Amino acid sequence: MSQRCFAVTKDALSRFKTISNPLAPASLAANEILLNIDKFAFTANNMTYAHAGGPPLNYWHFYDNLCGGEGLLQHESYVKKVNAVGIIPVWGFGTVTHSRNKHVTEGSRHYGFYPMASSIKYNPSKASAPSFTVAREDPELAAVYNTYLNTETDPFYSGSACENVMMVYRPLFLTSFFLDDYCASKFKSVDQVVLTSASSKTAFALAHQLKQRGVTVIGLTSERNLGFCESLGLYDSVYNYDNISDIQSNKTKTVVVDMAGSHDVNLAIDKHFGINIVENVGVGMTHNTVLFGNKSALSEHARAARTFFFAPAWIKRRIAEDATIMESAAASYIKFTATSDEKQWLEFNTTMTIEEVYAASESNSVNPNTGLITRVI
Repeated sequence: MSQRCFAVTKDALSRFKTISNPLAPASLAANEILLNIDKFAFTANNMTYAHAGGPPLNYWHFYDNLCGGEGLLQHESYVKKVNAVGIIPVWGFGTVTHSRNKHVTEGSRHYGFYPMASSIKYNPSKASAPSFTVAREDPELAAVYNTYLNTETDPFYSGSACENVMMVYRPLFLTSFFLDDYCASKFKSVDQVVLTSASSKTAFALAHQLKQRGVTVIGLTSERNLGFCESLGLYDSVYNYDNISDIQSNKTKTVVVDMAGSHDVNLAIDKHFGINIVENVGVGMTHNTVLFGNKSALSEHARAARTFFFAPAWIKRRIAEDATIMESAAASYIKFTATSDEKQWLEFNTTMTIEEVYAASESNSVNPNTGLITRVI
């Protein structure tokens, strides 16, 4: 048998190809397991992984070992081969087909952070009936991505009917939940929160959480997605990117949560809000131009107010501070997904090939109410 991997060119993300690797069950060593990757979601979040594939977040490092490569990359304590192509991690479900680990049973299904591939071999560093944990080659990768949860005991899992919702919403919602937690802990007296890329699922899940606390939430989006954002009922007001100057700004203490990562949008926000920006929290890169614009065009205040929110680091800190916080996250997730289902915020497309899914996502042409579910064949 062979493992088929969907790989993209790291410095030209529109280019992709399939890589085949030998992967025979008979080759499993003691403790190793082999899983078929049943299906996974692909969202704007995954494109952020690709845009942030290099240092300091190094999302390529999760599955670069499947790509071969040339040369060496020194990253502090980690030395590895550099590849021209890489595999974007995705959230999905896998079924254990072969196991030489006494704690991981064949036939069990696990939710987790997989490669875009047909199958995967792991050597768990820890394993029990509820979950197993993988030790990555790069020890500096965030540990939150390393645990694979058995569907029979996962508190987020309520049956096969929930799987598509879980693959799309769960990783995004956890980012949103902890972003809200971050805002609640840092900003006690702001007047409003402005969310860019307001049609993205991470943004409107955050808007849902903020509204639970009575925070005024303003959405920024493209003209194409304006109607969708307004229909959600989660934003107090929604503006397209050309109308940022219409937002109330005079003496209005504002936190910006930037999902878009657009240099032009950040310039417009800086020009309009000026010193009333308390913090501009960078999260996503659906537009992916913020890294490449002329930073000197931004005011000194805008440069000082810009921070980056890395969800795994904040989650790790908060779990250490509050051992019950994941229970709160699970309860909030169930409430959010129930509301989404009731109001039909999300529908699924499960018929597209991985090539079609990736091309649509890379070109940012997916409707905001659509969740893309696929697999590598």
